[in-house]
Amino acid sequence: MWPFIAIAVLLALVFVIAALWRSDRGRYRTDINRLETARARQETKAQTYHQKLRAVSETSGAAVVMIDSNGSVVHTNTTGERMFATKSGEMLGKSLIQTTLSSELLDFGLQAAKSGGADSKDILMPGAVGQILRVSAFPFPIGLSGDSEVMLVIVDVTELRRLETIRRDFVANVSHELRTPLASIRAMAETLEEGALHDEEVAQKFLSTIVREADRLARISEDLLILSDAESKAPEKEWFDLGVLIREVVARLESKAKVAKLSLEVHGFDSCNISGSRDQIEQVVVNLVDNAIKYTPEGGKVSVESKSTNGTVTVDVRDTGIGIMEGDLPRVFERFYRVDKARSRDSGGTGLGLSIVKNIIEAHGGEVRVKSEFNHGSTFTFILPIEGEQEKNAIDTNTI
Repeated sequence: MWPFIAIAVLLALVFVIAALWRSDRGRYRTDINRLETARARQETKAQTYHQKLRAVSETSGAAVVMIDSNGSVVHTNTTGERMFATKSGEMLGKSLIQTTLSSELLDFGLQAAKSGGADSKDILMPGAVGQILRVSAFPFPIGLSGDSEVMLVIVDVTELRRLETIRRDFVANVSHELRTPLASIRAMAETLEEGALHDEEVAQKFLSTIVREADRLARISEDLLILSDAESKAPEKEWFDLGVLIREVVARLESKAKVAKLSLEVHGFDSCNISGSRDQIEQVVVNLVDNAIKYTPEGGKVSVESKSTNGTVTVDVRDTGIGIMEGDLPRVFERFYRVDKARSRDSGGTGLGLSIVKNIIEAHGGEVRVKSEFNHGSTFTFILPIEGEQEKNAIDTNTI
């Protein structure tokens, strides 16, 4: 009897254990399924997050480069590859210094990895171009090893820094140009106030100087306004005859050329209809011809030559004057830059004329050039596009 009871108890235990095992297995399977679902959900989130980061990286306009603790590139976006002139995927696995040639950039990234804090810095890249990059470094710890990857967000600020330099120089130059005549006017006025007003000869001399310096201030103010309009406003275009405009300007300046004992000639087309701001283009021609007369010695020659070819109109203003030294040529169109400072001021120049010319011509979609040899004269050239109806209306004629 007892063996049967033992067997029954044993079977009952087996059934209980089996039931418990099936129950636990169900719970385990449920837990495993729950974990798998959570893992899949996290993977989906991670993929979505990664896609968002890649989209931001590719559309931000900044170069994004990730480096590891050894300075090797582990990721870069399209802008980064373009900035450092590399093909797609070519930077990956290589040292940052190998692909950018900048030890300063690499050192900055590695230092950020060590410090563990974000930082920003302007870095001057090697090479003759003088490229300036604004670099922001963001370190990311990897696991529990203590190593970090660093994301470098890089923006080319070369043009921005150049414009900042131009702005500072412009403010300094304007201050200097205004201070000189103002100081002269003040000094003369104070001298007259202290008693020189009663000396008729001295008073007349001082008053003439005050008027001259006031006229100079007015010219500077006027040229600054013209330059501001040329830089900030689109030309108000109208149809006009460039050939007629050139002859009118030359006729207006003939008396000045005669006083300077120079010959002033016009060659080229009689008529050429173009669309542009007549007032601004007139300002260009006046500035160039007036400059040529100022810097050409007695007995010299100034000529204005024009032609229309291949969809463009070209106007050359040539002179046999003092010319420009080679080192000064790249800077002649800068604001307030004077090749001969003393002579320019004596002749009433503000130092803004050629800058005005350049801005007006470029605003019309053209370009301006200069060729010169010291003591052998100069040629200033401006070129304007002729398109569509303008090209049909451009008429070349014999030399005047």
